[in-house]
Order: sequence, then structure tokens, then C-alpha cells
Amino acid sequence: GRRRIAAIGAQRVDHGHTAALRRRGFEEALGAAGLAADEHRFGYVEAFHRADGAAAMHRLLTGDEPPDAVFCFNDLLALGAIRALYEHGLSVPDDVAVVGFDDIDEGRFSTPTLTTITPDKAQIAEQAVAALLHRVNGADEPAKELSIDVGLVVRESTVGRPAVRTP
Repeated sequence: GRRRIAAIGAQRVDHGHTAALRRRGFEEALGAAGLAADEHRFGYVEAFHRADGAAAMHRLLTGDEPPDAVFCFNDLLALGAIRALYEHGLSVPDDVAVVGFDDIDEGRFSTPTLTTITPDKAQIAEQAVAALLHRVNGADEPAKELSIDVGLVVRESTVGRPAVRTP
């Protein structure tokens, strides 16, 4: 039900393909949901660190229509964004839902726990080793793009805390 969805992690200077690929995925997902990407809803960062996520979230909150959800290009950015929301007196996920990417351990222990996209790390390792062995064994092919499976781990930063059980 969120309609004002922002993204934190876009980069004005290309530091690699991660930011560009995640931006493209974000824009495609918005399109599939019938929403348009709005340039004012991109939180640009220099690096993928907590402080960059917090600074980008602070900037996004100063706009005319602050976001009600934010997708962060990695979990560290998301943790910084959650801190900035707390500093603005906003509740996660009641006021703003937050999703990260990478499923780092810290996200399982943050408050609230972090909803995240989890890449299949075993599959990444298998494909990387296979490509390396292929190259070591004499294959002289141009670089190619590989794909891996991902999943969504839903936690408190998008659905809230589970009800406390009382005896």
C-alpha cells in the first residue's frame, strides 16, 4: 500500500555496476507495480555506508512529500536510514517502511529487525569459482553477465513487531 517509495544508494559517479543494477531493478519493480520512478525520490550516496544512508534519508525527509517506504541498495545504508528516521521522530515501519539488500547479520539484531533481499551466497561462490577455473584452464572468452537467485526476508522494518504473547 505504500505509494511514495524512495531508493537510497544511487550514485552520480559510477563506482561499479552494483548501484546501476539495483537502480534498474528498483525502477522495473516500480513499473511493475504501476508506479513511476521520480528523480526526487533517489537518495544519492558516495559510498554504501551507514552514514551515507543516514544523510540520504535526512535529505529525502526534507522534501514536500517525504517517502512512506524506502529501498536501500544495501543493508548498511538501510541501517543508517533507520537511524535518521528515528532522529526525525518517525516510526519504522508505521511511518516509513525500510528494506535493505544483502542480509547481513547486523540486520537480524537491529531495532527494528531489517527486512532485506538475500542473495544466494552459495550460488555466487559456485559461479565465481567455476568462472575462475574456466579462465585458469585456458578459456579466453569475453566477460559475461551471470545471474543468481535472490529471496525476500520479511522482518519488522516492513511489518512491525509481532504481538507479544502473554500467558
